[in-house]
Amino acid sequence: MEKYPNINILINVPANYLPKAEFVLRTYCYILRLNPKFYYGFHSEGIHLYYGEDNQQTYPIRIFFNQETAAFFEERELYPLDKVNFCEFNKESIPFLFSQNGSVFSLVTDYCVIRKDIIASGFYFLTCWHEYILSSKGISKGRVDFRQSLQYRWDFTEIPVVDVYCQMLYRIISLLLPEFIRDIHWNEKNSFALSLSHDIDYWHYWTSKQILSTYQYNLSTIYKRPLSALFKMVGHTLDKALGNNPWRKIHSIIRKEDVLDVQSTWFLFGRDSFEDGRQNYISDVKYREHILDLLSQKDIGLHGSPESAFDLEVLNKELDVLKSLGFNPKGFRTHYLHFDYQKSFSILEQAGIKYDSTLGYWEHIGYRAGISFPFYPFNLKENRPFRVLEIPLIVMDTTLLSHKAMNLNSISARLRLSRMLGKAAKYQSHISLLWHNTTFDKIDFPLWGSLYWSMIKKAKARNGWITSLSHIYDEWVNISY
Repeated sequence: MEKYPNINILINVPANYLPKAEFVLRTYCYILRLNPKFYYGFHSEGIHLYYGEDNQQTYPIRIFFNQETAAFFEERELYPLDKVNFCEFNKESIPFLFSQNGSVFSLVTDYCVIRKDIIASGFYFLTCWHEYILSSKGISKGRVDFRQSLQYRWDFTEIPVVDVYCQMLYRIISLLLPEFIRDIHWNEKNSFALSLSHDIDYWHYWTSKQILSTYQYNLSTIYKRPLSALFKMVGHTLDKALGNNPWRKIHSIIRKEDVLDVQSTWFLFGRDSFEDGRQNYISDVKYREHILDLLSQKDIGLHGSPESAFDLEVLNKELDVLKSLGFNPKGFRTHYLHFDYQKSFSILEQAGIKYDSTLGYWEHIGYRAGISFPFYPFNLKENRPFRVLEIPLIVMDTTLLSHKAMNLNSISARLRLSRMLGKAAKYQSHISLLWHNTTFDKIDFPLWGSLYWSMIKKAKARNGWITSLSHIYDEWVNISY
């Protein structure tokens, strides 16, 4: 980060909490494009920001530190819900932990105290501490239960609270240390980033057997839903008659992305033993030829089986399958979003995975770790950041449309995504879109493919950088090293 200005940060906290505080402050500095220089102890000259126990020195910026915080993270408990402190910032109600009541800032002429502990609060969310404690108490693992989260309980799932904490710091820096403020650009010239990805759960979903089963279902329910059933029966019949096939459908997505001059990441299975035979496409000679023909020059990640996020041997085996085809997957996303933060990141790190994009909720769009920007997750056992970059999963198509999740129609989803896109543009942040290849099916999911293309065009109009997850990874590595 030598191209970014040095900001001198003094930390004075207990030794076991020190790596945690430094981790959060580094994360904020990467977002603000600052190069943190850390000092330790009670006092040093030339300090711009201080975080720690009360002392008699005056610094431009001081962040409130609760002396009980370090012990809390050693005791491995949930933060008491009745102690969550909400305060309004930028017209949104923001939760704070380990903080003083009252206003966010105590500002005088030449220095400011941020009265909310945005470091400890940030650590709680960035580590997904709430779900970590629940899982350690015997709550079933796999896909995390959204309704057990603080985000669900206090209804701030669509507010990236860690981003907001960073904005608070940015506001005070702009007032007291304006020499550190600069426009945050992505790809040198863009105002924000939109990452695109596609999970390929099925290469060929509409097999003859599936079409027949769907036809029979629609025929048996035509009296309940005549228009929908008739549309789907006729539509699938015509689709097959016109010769549409998996190759043509994937090619159509690629061609449109090329026309719009955007790039995406394609997550492929490396497993060939799924119960649903349609998901074992990687072992089908014909489909392997299609994959190599269409995706050999694209950014490929591993769409790991649920077991791969918990078993290093399984993960390496699935990676080897993609490598045998000539791909070099450096990214990962697990199927069904089955993932245990501490265990799974450790396994990904051992396997040499460079980035993950699994941390999101299946039931709701938003910010599972409270952040939209890429960040390095934290290894609680070893008290250090993992060497795997997390690029948060923020928006998934099936989350929006499934009756088991948000159950939105395409119009409501368009309004929701437009607001999130506007927020990303406002804060110069990041938003990710995951659109399965099957969701582009105009018969089963009318208007949902057009929603994807519409969001891309809106992002381009706002000077967004629309690109693959690997390019986001490369950009962030350049910032953070």
